Amino acid sequence: YDTNIQYHPGKANVVADALSRKLGIIAGIKVEEEIIRDLERLGIELYVNGQHGYWASLRIEPDLISRIKEAQKEDSEIWT
Repeated sequence: YDTNIQYHPGKANVVADALSRKLGIIAGIKVEEEIIRDLERLGIELYVNGQHGYWASLRIEPDLISRIKEAQKEDSEIWT
């Protein structure tokens, strides 16, 4: 093949560099929004201060154990 490769330093191609970085930032924001929505659905509180987020609480229990505990609270035979 008869080819001619010309090198362009990153500084010379400012527009392409800016666009590629912008797409990465937008993709990161989209993923973060999806993660935040998933956390809200799970009932996990998230506090955001500037660019940093902090968990308010994170407690996960298997569903069966939670249901057993709730049923025991209402079972009169256990409490008599």
